[in-house]
Amino acid sequence: MRNIKKATATMLATAVIVTSAGVYDTGAATTQATTPKILNGKAKKITAGESFKIVVKASGKVKFKSENKKIAKVSKKGVVKAIKPGKVTITVKSASKSAKVKVTVNPAKVKAVSATAGIDQAKVTWTKVKNATGYEVYCSTTEKKGFKKFATVKGGSVTSVDLNDLTSGTYYFKVKALAKAGKKTLKSDYSKASEAVKVWTLTWSDEFNGNSIDTNNWTFETGHGNDGWGNQEWQNYTSSGNYEVKDGNLVIIPRINYNKATRKFDAQSATSTRIKTKGKKEFTYGKMEIRAKSSKAKGTWSAGWMLGADCDTNIWPKCGEIDIMEGMDAGVPQAIHCQYFGSMPTAPGAPGGSKFYVTGLTQAQAAADYHTYTAIWTDTSIEFQVDGVTKGVYDPSKYNENIRSHYWPFNHDFFFILNCAIGGNATDLDDYTKPYDATGWTVVKEDGDIQTLEDYFYIDYVRVYQ
Repeated sequence: MRNIKKATATMLATAVIVTSAGVYDTGAATTQATTPKILNGKAKKITAGESFKIVVKASGKVKFKSENKKIAKVSKKGVVKAIKPGKVTITVKSASKSAKVKVTVNPAKVKAVSATAGIDQAKVTWTKVKNATGYEVYCSTTEKKGFKKFATVKGGSVTSVDLNDLTSGTYYFKVKALAKAGKKTLKSDYSKASEAVKVWTLTWSDEFNGNSIDTNNWTFETGHGNDGWGNQEWQNYTSSGNYEVKDGNLVIIPRINYNKATRKFDAQSATSTRIKTKGKKEFTYGKMEIRAKSSKAKGTWSAGWMLGADCDTNIWPKCGEIDIMEGMDAGVPQAIHCQYFGSMPTAPGAPGGSKFYVTGLTQAQAAADYHTYTAIWTDTSIEFQVDGVTKGVYDPSKYNENIRSHYWPFNHDFFFILNCAIGGNATDLDDYTKPYDATGWTVVKEDGDIQTLEDYFYIDYVRVYQ
């Protein structure tokens, strides 16, 4: 009995051998290894820098091999690490059987996309993506959907593009990185959308390119500076003799007599020019821009501003006022006026002298060269800029809801005014009986102690973008 049991055990031990490589039949001496089964797909798309693990079912020990380690490498445990854009095959081998996983490595996603808008165009900028050979730029008028390709940029080192011929509107931008893989072009996922930017289209301008004021655009306002305009100004506004149009500029010429012996200005002799677009060119909302060089003389007040078109019936400050630029002794403020910010207590809780203004330049700086003054006026705010740099934003939403209407009369048509005042309580010449130095004035005529003085307010253009 003992010999029978021993013989049986020996026979069973030699008949079947189970190994990690598979099951072998010693009689037939053939391998029954099966082809490795890839459980998470035989094709995989991955982004450069990312990893994934090949999940495989196989009998016996499994080995992994990348055909191009510069594109993607694979560990002993089947973890694939994407190195750079391209296409590569990963071989999965078990005993004499093998399977393949085709891996496509796309470029990394573009980061830090930003945009700045201009006139009928925008500039989109992004961070460089390693191994990219180009980029695609997409735009939409909504942040979450509707993105369409607008431009293809060649060259991996290029990180910005100017997009021209855009119509006016608000835009968002996304960017995809591109890379070549043979004849194929690989693309990254969309970048995160840029912040919204507003593209403007020029709707009206006066470039002052002729030799006279265009009366299709402008009307002269004449009379004494204090005739209903306040500030106790000295000048008499005229329709001739105090301006000229030349070299692409409107030049407003304030003029006054001065006694150099007594150092007193003759307020009665002060003259200047004031023009307006009321009833001819009126606007609601837009990018209002004036390029100008301010007068420099003591006591002058160069101004490019807007007033509510209903000012005849809705008396200031209820009609609203937008001061795009004012060059005066105290600086170059940009301001709004309304019932609350009207320099008088005309709204509930508004103290006398309440103001909203920002100052970006001194009068000397404004008079030394041309500067571009801008008011970006929307239905919710007014942003003031000098040479494209934001100096302040008037936003009525931050004020008390109960008196909000007093803060925002800026929801209807406004018109432009260009003028240069002399003297008054807004300048350093606030009392014509006192002696002053004639700082900054130009002597154009002299008769004994009496000098005729002039100064010059240059306006290159007035433009409206909407």
